[in-house]
Amino acid sequence: MEISKLIDNLMDHELMGLLLSNVTDLTYIYDTEGNVLFVNKIFEKFTGHRPEEFYGKPFASLYDESSLKEALNMYARTLKGECPQYELYFKNTKVLCEYKNFPLKGEKGDIIGVIGIARDITLRKQREEVKALNESLEKRIAENSIKLVKINEELTEEIYNRKRLESESKQNSKRLQKSLRCIIQTMASVVELRDSYAVGHQRRVAQLACRIAEEMGLSQERIDGVCFAANLHDIGKVSVPTEILGKVEQLTEDELNMLRNHSRVGYDIVKEIESPYPVAQIVLQHHERINRSGYPMSLSDKDILLEAKILGVADVVEAMSFPRPYRSTFGLDKALDEISQNRGILYDLNVVHACLVIFHEKGFKFEQKSYANLRLFEDVLLKI
Repeated sequence: MEISKLIDNLMDHELMGLLLSNVTDLTYIYDTEGNVLFVNKIFEKFTGHRPEEFYGKPFASLYDESSLKEALNMYARTLKGECPQYELYFKNTKVLCEYKNFPLKGEKGDIIGVIGIARDITLRKQREEVKALNESLEKRIAENSIKLVKINEELTEEIYNRKRLESESKQNSKRLQKSLRCIIQTMASVVELRDSYAVGHQRRVAQLACRIAEEMGLSQERIDGVCFAANLHDIGKVSVPTEILGKVEQLTEDELNMLRNHSRVGYDIVKEIESPYPVAQIVLQHHERINRSGYPMSLSDKDILLEAKILGVADVVEAMSFPRPYRSTFGLDKALDEISQNRGILYDLNVVHACLVIFHEKGFKFEQKSYANLRLFEDVLLKI
């Protein structure tokens, strides 16, 4: 009863009554049994209930299970003389309060209850959380900025190294191309010494084959491969006796077989050259035909390289358009008739179409130059 009398005395005191009733923070008093003896009118703002609804009821009914254990613990500590401070939500609300408990002492100095205040810190907590989030974001941004700077430095170094390697690669490529040109010139010289028709033939074939490859939209790398192979495609004729190469009379079967073997010999020679293109295979296959009537392996359409098909058509057109020791020229018209009539039979349809387009629609003409001097064909060699 002592605490009830104390509360009555407090409320009877005009100034104290005004203070407890009108303070903006929640004020509460519990007895030693844990019952609510007093809460001021702010209680209704926090909980939605009038203070009178909880008078005489256990204060534990103000909290849900997640907060009850902490509330009981703080109450017990207060009855032992402590002044604990803690944060809890009221039951069924989103109002977060900061509590401060004080032991309420009687006339004899013994603890007769708990008095305390609770302040709504919901907004403050939200601001703190936003601030913490901002600080976290700022920290992450700073960390990421450092990482980005590091990544940028690494990328810059990688780009520099890549450009350096690309530069070295280009230099190596130029050296390789220069070596290839020297090899072509040397080999063409050997063929020219044995067959005066061969070098002019190979270079004209290269000129036409490159134009066909361009018309068909091949990549520059594949066009270069066609040019390289075309300039060497008859290199295997170094194995054929000069009397057979310049023979006016009809060749015997043995002589024909020896002549036809030049594709294999050319393959064996060219395969030893370091090159980024499948030159040896192109040289080997340039006399193959899509109906398997060609030589030396009687390959079918799907097994013949497109580059070899291009070289084969260019070879036929040039050979029929220019004279040989054993015959006069057939002429360009007959040469184009030959590939036109046999497209899809001996020759690839797309290759023949491209060849006819560059002659009929784009005015292609063989260069009418003497090729006795190898330097006259330097402009073609520079393409590979």
